[in-house]
Amino acid sequence: MDFSGKVAEWQRNVAEGKAGNSRRSAVMEALEVRGGKSYLDVGCGGGHLVRELGAAAGIEGRVVGIDSSSQMVENARAICQGLSCVDVIEGTAGEIPSHDAQFDGLAAIQVYEYVEDVSAALEEARRVLKIGCPIAVVSILWEHCRFYGAERNLNERINEAWRAHCFHQMLPFELPTLLEKNGFGNLTRRNISFLDTALHAGTTAYYLSKLIAKFVTSQGVSEEDAKLWLSQLDEADTQERFGFVNFPVLTVATAI
Repeated sequence: MDFSGKVAEWQRNVAEGKAGNSRRSAVMEALEVRGGKSYLDVGCGGGHLVRELGAAAGIEGRVVGIDSSSQMVENARAICQGLSCVDVIEGTAGEIPSHDAQFDGLAAIQVYEYVEDVSAALEEARRVLKIGCPIAVVSILWEHCRFYGAERNLNERINEAWRAHCFHQMLPFELPTLLEKNGFGNLTRRNISFLDTALHAGTTAYYLSKLIAKFVTSQGVSEEDAKLWLSQLDEADTQERFGFVNFPVLTVATAI
């Protein structure tokens, strides 16, 4: 999936909203971020977590953000200006540009579901982490990510087309085995699901619905039907019968 252009803008809006803030807070807590330590954010996007990690690690710390999108790298560098401990570079989860055992913690928020070979990516994560240090992964149970309010058949057709946006629909179920296979232990999971009952700028539902409507037109859904779906969601919101459920899961493990 292409995370540039308008999609990058919508992604930034989500990151700056309630859902993005709650995920970063959960990851910061899971990593037990401390001053003077080193942290890596894989798939850093617009750099919001990198900025928070850099502020917490301080001038004696080191924070690296990597992203495969040059636009995202540019955006992240801009938002992290003034943080001397932060470095944002191009890189991928499967080929992290780092020597072995460099980091005291690694974060990956909604990244691995877009990586075809998650096992290889987790092997890379283990390589760059110091022994005894944590990895914090936020991934979504996409089959439980649902909009309510549009006509049922159209809604199901949109949902089915949306499945193609990532490689792994239910990655939280797969992660425990994959983490253990690639040198991690002491695994814990935490449900950070949420519900939106309004559709307006500022809600995750608003921006994700725009992103979905754009994406599904590349999967055989007509632009007219995509627009109709959005209009039906708007109507449902006006009639106070709109709903959106999202099911992110925080998985934390330790390099062993």
